[in-house]
Amino acid sequence: MAGIKLQGPRLHLLVAAVGALAFLLQGYDQAVINGLLSLSTWEKTFPQINTSDNKSHERSLIQGTAVAIYEVGCAIGALSCFIIGDILGRRKTIFGASCFVIIGVTIQASSFSLGQLIAARIVTGLGVGAFTATVPMWVTECSNAHNRGKMVMLEGMFAIGGVALAVWLDFGFFFLKNDSANWRFPIAFQAVFALGIASLIFMLPESPRWYIKKENYDAALYSLSRLNGLPQDSSLLRQEVEVIRNSISQEFVGASGNPFARTPNRHLNRTLIALGVNMFAQMTGVNIITFYSNEIFQQILGYNGTTSRVISGCLQIWQFCMATLAVFLVDRLGRRKLLMIGAAGMTIAQAGQAALIKYSHDSKSVAGATLLFDFMALAFFPIGLFLIPFMYSAEIAPLRIRHKITAMSAATNWLFNFLIAEVTPIGFRTIGWKYYLCYMCTSATAFLFVYFFCPETKGRGLEDVDEFFMRSDNALQVVRVARELPWDAGMSSIIEAKVDKAEHVEASRRRSNA
Repeated sequence: MAGIKLQGPRLHLLVAAVGALAFLLQGYDQAVINGLLSLSTWEKTFPQINTSDNKSHERSLIQGTAVAIYEVGCAIGALSCFIIGDILGRRKTIFGASCFVIIGVTIQASSFSLGQLIAARIVTGLGVGAFTATVPMWVTECSNAHNRGKMVMLEGMFAIGGVALAVWLDFGFFFLKNDSANWRFPIAFQAVFALGIASLIFMLPESPRWYIKKENYDAALYSLSRLNGLPQDSSLLRQEVEVIRNSISQEFVGASGNPFARTPNRHLNRTLIALGVNMFAQMTGVNIITFYSNEIFQQILGYNGTTSRVISGCLQIWQFCMATLAVFLVDRLGRRKLLMIGAAGMTIAQAGQAALIKYSHDSKSVAGATLLFDFMALAFFPIGLFLIPFMYSAEIAPLRIRHKITAMSAATNWLFNFLIAEVTPIGFRTIGWKYYLCYMCTSATAFLFVYFFCPETKGRGLEDVDEFFMRSDNALQVVRVARELPWDAGMSSIIEAKVDKAEHVEASRRRSNA
């Protein structure tokens, strides 16, 4: 296959594209259920979660569980990478995740009972959760410091594209009445993405950092050679291998493999930051829109089924545009600024929702005005809080325990995702508009958390991020140390810059010879 021969920037892009395909599937699977909940064929097949003619607490609870159980599967799948992620490596873990998704989707699309549907959603979640714990780490470890953010953020753009695709595909099949294909096909369609990932993953390089950790230096040089378009005997590549080896060696001096240990490398500090960023990203409450926008628009704001689905589709196209913008901002503004911008924007959006929904029953114009804050939420969230938490967890984690931290942080993201999906139906039925005030407060807290504890990693080599923590005496010093530490304080960034320059020279030479 032609793709096998790719190297340098083109290979970087293909690695990012396969990672993006995994997140396209994640976004699609996250949103596809939203457009199916009010279909008559869905309600007929799964009457236990039909809330259209029964407003009881019991049915709302069952519906919330059926929707949210997928997130539990994702959390378990992500957490499993704590153990298997370093044993199998990045590529084998991604391939195994693809297989779980294909099995789960097949069972979901052929479900005829609620128990079968729930079991299938858990199986699908196992695969998607493993994707989210492994793919950002794999792409991060295969990328160079200057374009790492852009390569990883492509995944976020595609994930939102998956959400938009699911919403509009659901909308198209909404007009196929009295045929269960109107919900079976949208669920089955995502298997195409999983098959694509499984077909391509072994044609791409394994993480060179994983090879070095396993002391397979020849394989690491081969991966670096492909990724940078340089010969394997390049002195620059050997220097890069040596820097990564030294970084690992320093971790083993008086260190521990426990991510919660209080080590000189500040494992506990880094783990808590990774978990906190992912928790707060979900506790902004954005997935109220992703999971339940159609029901909110119909039952709370009074729109009909068609209008509700058109609005949901427009929201996701808007979110896709903002996620595309984030690709170009992440290596310009940096991770820290975008995280704070996202949290501040979600605080304003949730406050606006609470204020307007309180009076939406009395006025159509007020109900329409609430959409302004839905669009605001789906602008700020993809820019700062959708994929950056996954990438940031991999960037701040030391190589020795990176797979453990990314597994736990992805699991945290999914568990709080589950919390939102589970409690939202009950929250609206019990406290109404005040439900949004909870997320206004957590979004404001997220802003403060990032401001005080999260250092900037933009443009830094992964091995150089260790310096932020090793030179800090306490958690509040890390941000200041990162800001004051010169760019050339660590060897990783210097060597990566030289490799980039050599890569461009080599590419120019090849073009001239051609």
